[in-house]
Amino acid sequence: MADFAATHRITHEASLKMLQAGVAKANEIGVKVSLAVVDASGQMIAFLMMDGARFFSGRTTIKKAITSASQRLPTGYAPEERVLSMQIRMDGDFTNVLGGFPVTMQGQVIGGVAAGGAKEEEDAIIAKAALDALGLPKA
Repeated sequence: MADFAATHRITHEASLKMLQAGVAKANEIGVKVSLAVVDASGQMIAFLMMDGARFFSGRTTIKKAITSASQRLPTGYAPEERVLSMQIRMDGDFTNVLGGFPVTMQGQVIGGVAAGGAKEEEDAIIAKAALDALGLPKA
């Protein structure tokens, strides 16, 4: 096995593209949200709270992005009986609330993007629009 592996990463330009697309979608449907982008290790790359977004939305949104990147799945996938265990194992950073998506490049999860502060279904629509701004092939 090789000592090194080629990898991809999310740039700040890509993060800005996702934030702009998320804001545009939120404005289109008439809601105010927070948006977060994290890298594959869950470290914050970008965060934006729209004017008028609820103050608590920021923390939840960041957890959605971290969850989707670390679990390599959109948020909302876990059976209810596993949620508490996941929250403990992820030191409180796990959430099962809709609105987070992994960012996948050539089969490799390289981060997560999330929206929060509106209804869960709206958060998911906004986060998906942010992800789609990258024009990545569908997995």
